[in-house]
Amino acid sequence: MTMFAFLSWIVLGAVIGAVLATIWKERGLTLAWGTAIGGVGGVVGGLIARFVFPAGAVFDGLALAVALVGAVVAMFIAKSRVEHKDRPGATV
Repeated sequence: MTMFAFLSWIVLGAVIGAVLATIWKERGLTLAWGTAIGGVGGVVGGLIARFVFPAGAVFDGLALAVALVGAVVAMFIAKSRVEHKDRPGATV
């Protein structure tokens, strides 16, 4: 894994998180939170792809695609947590 690959996972995840936070307009899911959560999800997705598919096995685009999926999944989790908090009588 190169530093460029690692940084690309962070940047891609942060951009996806920011876009989804802007589109969804959930109370409590701000642009800053979306960027942070997307970046973390991108790194987790990229690392999972790198462990499942070693560096020489497939091209680096697959790890980038899984990083994108990781960012989207992390944003869905964050969105569900925000929605759960906003419901009356919900305990978190």
